[in-house]
Amino acid sequence: MLDFVRHRLLPIWRLSERQLVLVPVIVVLGLTAAALEGLGIGLVIPLLAVVTGSGDIGGSGVATWLRSFAGEMEPSARIGTIALVMFALILLKNLLAAANAALSAYVCGQAGHRIRTALAQRLLTADYPFMRDQEPGALMNVLSNESWRAADAVNATLNVLVNACAALILYGFLLALSWKLALIITVALVFMLLVHGVLAKRLRAPSRLVSAESGKLSARMLDIIHAAQLIRLFNQESREQSRFDTASDTVRAGVLRLHVRSGLLAPLSEILFAGVFLVIIVSAWRLGFSFPLVATFMVLLHRLQPYVRNLQGSWGQLWGWSGALESVARLLDADGKATAPTGSVTRAPLTRAITFDRVTFSYDTVARTADVLREASFVIPALQATGFIGRSGAGKTTIVQLLTRLVEPSDGVIRVDDIALGEIDPATWRGRIAVASQDLELVNATVFENIAYAVPNASQPDVERAARLAEAHDFIAALPQGYATLIGAGATRLSAGQRQRIALARAILCEPEILVLDEATNAVDGVSETAILETIKARSGRSTTLLISHHHRTISVCDRVVVLNDGRVSAQADWASVQHLRMEELYELGTTG
Repeated sequence: MLDFVRHRLLPIWRLSERQLVLVPVIVVLGLTAAALEGLGIGLVIPLLAVVTGSGDIGGSGVATWLRSFAGEMEPSARIGTIALVMFALILLKNLLAAANAALSAYVCGQAGHRIRTALAQRLLTADYPFMRDQEPGALMNVLSNESWRAADAVNATLNVLVNACAALILYGFLLALSWKLALIITVALVFMLLVHGVLAKRLRAPSRLVSAESGKLSARMLDIIHAAQLIRLFNQESREQSRFDTASDTVRAGVLRLHVRSGLLAPLSEILFAGVFLVIIVSAWRLGFSFPLVATFMVLLHRLQPYVRNLQGSWGQLWGWSGALESVARLLDADGKATAPTGSVTRAPLTRAITFDRVTFSYDTVARTADVLREASFVIPALQATGFIGRSGAGKTTIVQLLTRLVEPSDGVIRVDDIALGEIDPATWRGRIAVASQDLELVNATVFENIAYAVPNASQPDVERAARLAEAHDFIAALPQGYATLIGAGATRLSAGQRQRIALARAILCEPEILVLDEATNAVDGVSETAILETIKARSGRSTTLLISHHHRTISVCDRVVVLNDGRVSAQADWASVQHLRMEELYELGTTG
């Protein structure tokens, strides 16, 4: 249990430190409300004593004191007084309960907000390799489902605290009335809590299963949404339906197992409490207690039951949500996760060159079994266009990721003039770079917002100018709402070439110091590509350009080229000296064959 609290509940509660100060208030309100309820129920003793004419009622001194409440009054006035005080106590108790519920709702609402905010912050600030290794379906499940269960766990924790305190208060009244009868209840409650604890703990395994399988089900949903065209073109509707049904059925079975086990808790409590009621009645009769005392005791016991049941239910919910809590805590936990790159230098002029000095990179920094880039050394001159060519998997895109600090070198150093890139503030550095890539996503927004994504205050003329330079204006103007057309995250209504031109317009609008084009025109028609290449030529001397392409015509706008083979730099040359070579011949430059 301590492990459960330490590793699952505490990480959630730490996010709501500002609201933690309200928890003692909620507990005190709950205690006070329970005390008022217990006192109000205790007044049943003098009320019934008057009605039944009972004399000595037995029990403890507390029972005797309650029996004497307003005892100096006439019977009719005494009944009225007792009834009025009982009503006042019940009214005040419920007002406190309402305040308690409002505060609990506020704390839970804030907790849910903080949990979702923290999860978003974790995803936005985590380094790129961490994000690359995550299953999209699992992440979506954590954000859309598990985060809400984690917020509900905060509410369940408050319910545990409040109901436990209220149960203790009412138990104290029972003990004060008759320690003999209270002893019977103590034995029963201990037994109930032990049985409930064992059953609640058995919810952990199915909860983990449901959480894991829900992630897989979310992945199947994403496939159906994002791969709609692929599925239909290859007639895989039945296969995808079967895969989805299998994943959904696994979740169904896990949820069923979880609900069946959790559903046993409430009936078991009812049965045990019913047994306790019978034992109390028989015991009171054998011990010779008066009717007012027994009736009051039974009413208190009846009011104790929902608190114990709610306590057990909330604790069972916490165990039932343990899988969700694990998923949220694992994502929030910074330990073992590489953090985003850092750096303090905000001024790093690029006047000469960006230099890669024996740079090695591997996604597996421990085993180093598959270096994507190996001891790569080359120079990217400032205010020139440098092309990077090589067959697929040669390491070209990795260079872009290293340059933009999405990943960090395993060995070697990258310098901007004389300053190590690792010393430069990442946000400042990325603000100087614009990337247009075949894989760079469009966001769920209008065409205008997509182009102005990095320049939110851009004017309409500025956006249209960038679109014209990227050969995108004409097709954008033909869209149903022009630049106001909502294209969606996948932009499935646009062709690959249109998406690329929007991405290129986004990069051009930034007026970057460093422009990176990673296969940014491979889906563009020849006429449009020619115009785009003219735009790139026109920027010569205004920006440092990196261009990755498999097309000879695209590379022709570069001043020099860097050839990569199997993660190594095999050659560097001025374009003028190698432009007569075909692409296959360029790929082989510097190799020994």
